[in-house]
Amino acid sequence: MGDEMNSDDKFWLCLWGMGLVALITLIVCITINAQGKREKWEKAVSNGADPMVVACALDGINGHAETAICVILAQGRTK
Repeated sequence: MGDEMNSDDKFWLCLWGMGLVALITLIVCITINAQGKREKWEKAVSNGADPMVVACALDGINGHAETAICVILAQGRTK
């Protein structure tokens, strides 16, 4: 028995390697996006904007519980 890898072992190693690269890429992209939103939020709030309105503007309506808050804030701004 040698230390050589057969083609099946190479296939799985390559597949797991590609999966790991994809996962790391996804994590890096999410982190960069979150950091960018955080910087925009901090800049807007430091210039006097309402933190909740800024959060709604940056995140948009995404179907979560925050949607109700954003709708209420929008209705309050139009009156």
